[in-house]
Amino acid sequence: MIFSFRKINPQDKALLSFLKSAFRISTRKFSLYHQALRHASAAEELYPGIKNSNERLEFLGDAIIDSILAHYLFDHYPDKTEGEMTKMKSKVVRRENLNRIGDSIGIRQLLQAELGKQDLHESMLGNALEALVGAMYMDKGYNATRTTVLNFLIRHQLTETLHDEIDNKSKLHEWVQKNKRSLTFPVISHRQDHRGSLYTIHAVVDGQIEGIGEGPSKKSAEQMAAKQACEKLMI
Repeated sequence: MIFSFRKINPQDKALLSFLKSAFRISTRKFSLYHQALRHASAAEELYPGIKNSNERLEFLGDAIIDSILAHYLFDHYPDKTEGEMTKMKSKVVRRENLNRIGDSIGIRQLLQAELGKQDLHESMLGNALEALVGAMYMDKGYNATRTTVLNFLIRHQLTETLHDEIDNKSKLHEWVQKNKRSLTFPVISHRQDHRGSLYTIHAVVDGQIEGIGEGPSKKSAEQMAAKQACEKLMI
C-alpha cells in the first residue's frame, strides 16, 4: 500500500509551531486557525465580498471561554455567590488581560491585517485569542478545548488573577467581625501634584498597623492596605 503525505507549506508550518508553543496542541485543520488570525481588514482584501475574517470565530470563542471559566469557578469556589463569581470571571476575560496574553504568545506577529503595524489596535490581539479558542472548539470539541484552555490560562496566571480579584477589604472586615476586633482605615497622607493624587492609608486592627497601602484613590489604597493585612494575619 502506498501512503501519500501532503507536504506542509511554510505558512502551515509556522502556524503549527505557534499552536504547539502557545497551546501545546497540534492540528491538520489549518484553515480554521488561519481564519482565527485573519482580521476583517485582511479578509476583505484577500476575499472581497466573502465573510472569511475571525469575527465569527471570535464570537464563538468568547462564549466558550465564558463557559470554561464559569465551570472552573463553580467547581473551585463553592463558597462564592453568583455575583462574586461573575466579578471574578470578568477580571480574567477583561479586554486588557486578553490583549496582554495575546501579545505575550506572539499573535501580533501572526495576525493578518491590512492596517500597518502602527495601526494595530491592542484589542485585536485579544479578539484573535478568542477566535483561536473558537477554532480550537471547532477542531477538538468542548472537552479537549476546556482542558487545553484551562492549562493555558493557568500558565498565564489564572489563579493569581482570580486571587487578586478577591475583595481583600471585605475579607478583612469579615475576619474582624468574626473575631470581635476593631478595624479602621485612617488616611495618613494625601498628596496632589501634576501627576495626580496619591493616598497613603493604614489598615489598623485593634490599634495595631497591620497593612499600609498607597494608590491614586482611597479605595485602591485601602484595598492594598487590606491585602497586606490579610497576608500578615494569614486570613
